[in-house]
Amino acid sequence: MLGALLAAALAAAACGPAATPSPTYTAVPVGPTVWPAGTTGQYGLRIEPSLLGRLPSTVDAYRLAEDTITEHAALDDPELPKIFDNYAAATIGAVGSENWLVVVIAHFNPENQNPDAYDTWVGTWFTSACSPADGVGATAQEQIGDWLTDTATCKGGPQVYVVILSDYTVVSTLGGGPRDLGRKLIPALR
Repeated sequence: MLGALLAAALAAAACGPAATPSPTYTAVPVGPTVWPAGTTGQYGLRIEPSLLGRLPSTVDAYRLAEDTITEHAALDDPELPKIFDNYAAATIGAVGSENWLVVVIAHFNPENQNPDAYDTWVGTWFTSACSPADGVGATAQEQIGDWLTDTATCKGGPQVYVVILSDYTVVSTLGGGPRDLGRKLIPALR
C-alpha cells in the first residue's frame, strides 16, 4: 500500500521540477493541477487540490509543485480511503539532488479522527519513508514553530516529519539535503 505510493512519490520527485531556474520552454505544459476541482478515485479517495493551500508555495526559496504522479498512485490504492477522505501531494526538486522534499497532505476520515489513528499513521509513514534508506534511525517529538511534530531520521540520511493540523489534516514529509526543507516547511503551514 504505502510502499507503492511512496515509491511513486520518490519516482515523481526524481522526475519532478527542479527548484532552481525554470526552463524558458517546455514541450509539456505544466499546470497547477490536472484536476482543478478535484477528483475521486475508484475506491473513494478524493484528490483535493485545495489541501495544497495549507502549504507555502516556496520553502527556503525552492518552489513546491503539485505531485500528480503520487496523486494518481493514491487513487489506485484501496487502503488509503480507509484512512483518509481527501489527499494531495507535492514535491520540491528530485530525489538525490542536493535538496529535495516529498510532501503528502491528507485529511483523516471521520472515524479516524483520533490519536490512535494518527499514531498508527506516524509509524506507517516512518517505516515506509525510511525503508529505501536503510530503515528508521532516531525518532522524536519536538516543537517546530507552532506545531508539535513527530520526527525521524532514516539510517541512510533522509529526514521525515509528520504533523497534525487542528482539523485532522496531516502533513507528512520525506526529504534530503543539508537545507532540511521538511523542517523549514512546518513553521509555514496554515
